[in-house]
Amino acid sequence: MSAQSTPSICAKREGAVAKTSSSMIAVSLILGIGGGLTSISAGAADLKAGDSKQAEVVGLDEIIVQAQKRSENLQSVPLAVSAVNAEIIERFHSRDLLDLGSIAPNMIVDPILGNATAAVSIRGMQLNDVEKSFDPAVAVYSDGVYLASTTGALLNVFDAEAVEVLRGPQGTLFGRNTIGGLVNVRRAKPSGEWGGKVMLTAGSFGEFDFKGALNLPSFADGKFKAKLSGVRLKGGGYFHNVTRDRREGDNDFKMGSISLLYTPNDVAEFELTYDRIDDNTPTRPVTSITGPGELFCTAAVGNLGCGQPTSDASFHRRPTTSMDQPAFLKTDALTLHGSYEVAPGHQLLTIIGWRKTKEDAIQEFDGVAATLFSTERPQKSRQFSAELRYQGSYDTSKLVAGVYFWDSNFNNRQRTYFFGGEVPGVDHDQTSKDYAAFGQWDWDFSSDWTLSLGGRYTKEKKHACGGTGIGPIAGRPILTAFGDCDAGVRAAVDANGAPIYASGFTNIAGQFVPVSGSESWSRFTPRVAVTYKYDHGIVYAQYSEGFRSGGFNGRATSASSLGPYQPEKVKSFELGLKGNWYDNRLQANFAAFTTDYQDKQEDVVFADPVSVTVTVVQNAAKAKINGFEAELKAVPVEGLTLGLNLGWLDAKYKDYLDQGANLAGAAPALVTVDKSSFKLRRAPKLTADLNANYRFPVGNGHVAFSADYNWKDDYYIIANTVTYANPNPGFIKSHGVLNASIDYELERMKISVFGKNITNTDYFQHVLDVGTSFGATPTDSTPVAQPGLWTFGTINAPATYGVELQLKF
Repeated sequence: MSAQSTPSICAKREGAVAKTSSSMIAVSLILGIGGGLTSISAGAADLKAGDSKQAEVVGLDEIIVQAQKRSENLQSVPLAVSAVNAEIIERFHSRDLLDLGSIAPNMIVDPILGNATAAVSIRGMQLNDVEKSFDPAVAVYSDGVYLASTTGALLNVFDAEAVEVLRGPQGTLFGRNTIGGLVNVRRAKPSGEWGGKVMLTAGSFGEFDFKGALNLPSFADGKFKAKLSGVRLKGGGYFHNVTRDRREGDNDFKMGSISLLYTPNDVAEFELTYDRIDDNTPTRPVTSITGPGELFCTAAVGNLGCGQPTSDASFHRRPTTSMDQPAFLKTDALTLHGSYEVAPGHQLLTIIGWRKTKEDAIQEFDGVAATLFSTERPQKSRQFSAELRYQGSYDTSKLVAGVYFWDSNFNNRQRTYFFGGEVPGVDHDQTSKDYAAFGQWDWDFSSDWTLSLGGRYTKEKKHACGGTGIGPIAGRPILTAFGDCDAGVRAAVDANGAPIYASGFTNIAGQFVPVSGSESWSRFTPRVAVTYKYDHGIVYAQYSEGFRSGGFNGRATSASSLGPYQPEKVKSFELGLKGNWYDNRLQANFAAFTTDYQDKQEDVVFADPVSVTVTVVQNAAKAKINGFEAELKAVPVEGLTLGLNLGWLDAKYKDYLDQGANLAGAAPALVTVDKSSFKLRRAPKLTADLNANYRFPVGNGHVAFSADYNWKDDYYIIANTVTYANPNPGFIKSHGVLNASIDYELERMKISVFGKNITNTDYFQHVLDVGTSFGATPTDSTPVAQPGLWTFGTINAPATYGVELQLKF
């Protein structure tokens, strides 16, 4: 049988005799929810040995996860893992991953520029960009397949049987680009029985969504099972453009999937899934936060680009941009899961994934009615991955071992417009190949102790050909080229007969620096863990490493900004405790960790004489991140489930040295700028999520009340956390968001009324201050911010409400 054949959420409960212990008293003190705990204790005292029926009524579900590449009880996995099942996903009334951003402590999910683009931050590590050349620090997986880009990573979660969030570096079993953790969306398999469900949702701002799944009866003597599913999302745009007098931000998303499960015999299983995504959602609106001193808000350009502070929520939900900004993303994807049981307890498994995407987006970045800066970004990308692994169980040990192959490429042909005229845009082609071998051995060296040893060796190679071009994509003339380009490009000349290809650049010291556009890296990332089993759960300690890929800058406008930049590395120590008490009516998981962040990649946007702006990536920093996490769940009385997630972070740069203009006005032109006082993005000191669900019978069905309150302390969503602007437009003040719903459920029907952000809290999800730079003097390296070109951003949705009808058949 396949390792995925185990249901994600099992309906069984634990029926152990309730016990009171000193550890339970400690957990109770940490919980600090007084009357709720009193109810738990009183209820537990009433349970008698063997009263499993009552335990089944009030206990918590057992959750099965695949955090170690095999199906295991969440509470037995010595990792910081959060998971939700299909029932909880539906309770969030989720359109995509954005609605599940509170399911794990120290986690933030924000939409940013681009088609369904996600900035996922876990433990203060994240990527805040749409560029495909920049690899994410938190990986998103769809059915076990890694997604190469943040674009399209805001996955639709309808028909998911589970969403798992793994926190901390996952460099052993999952590989590169998981230094902060990963999110894995796993969909349900075909059941082989006729039936399905349909969900219709109507909500604020014209939202109307259709979601449906149909399981077909098995055929060919039960060897084949099939499932069809489809999603259509419309509306929901909460912006009203006052220049164009129309609503903006509406979704226009379609997705269809076909899954075929083939079980030729008792020891083999294969599942093939085809997905077609057709997302025509227009570019996400932005508004101007540009202030005095920035180029677009000066007398030199007639103050055409001036905006308003982020505190003016009304202004920022009423964009003034004058351009139509269409966009599309079309993806075809195939995923194959296979398993073969070579002997009892020993399996061979494979996951093969292929995705091809074509996309385009027109965006007016200036955020104002005057057309000051806009782009068009047509791109094509493709990825292929294959994993083959062995899983085996022995008398006192378990083994997972495998090999992995990755092959991807993409190209970008950007057109750039500045004050109404076209300027040279970026041309970029890049390929990436990776080979890896990995394994993890878990040895029960006594009845209570387990030693885990794991490691992964990865070798990757990237090639990049950069350049600039102008005009329509078809027949577009190449103006400059650099990097690993083909012979035709290297031999090309401009209209004057001069070569367009540059093999390198001359630095500020007058030295010629060759740029090949080709680089390879290899890394070994180990994991060592010790786990102790006690009466109510486990205690574990682990050391793990991870790395985020090096690469080339996909927005380079010259050989000097192409790169390469080197991989960034993390080393993490973690202590954790997981436990269940009172016949599984109370569950408490804790983790404390410290992470050393080395060679941290910093992406900085500078003004550029060629294409107006240029992004440069530097291995400029070291950071230290300490943290604590708690996940608590309780069932104090029948029908009532309470949950509390807490995350605490102390994230600081240890060393962040850059170069900037010499403000003394004398030689040298560049001096050292010490940015060590900057803050890490999306790393609030405290995050908390309190949720409750109360379900009780009414008539022939059940009524359920659900509420979720998510709190975040102060944090930044901008790289330049030291700035000339007051207040800093990328500083997000502490805030809480309340969501709630009421459901009435019958055997085959459920109707829900829900509200999101019903406290009408305002905050920004994305901000960029284009071209802001920093200077210093030879005797004082304290950074002094120099205003750039302009600043723009996107505000969150106000309070929204909706009704949802679900039919099952």
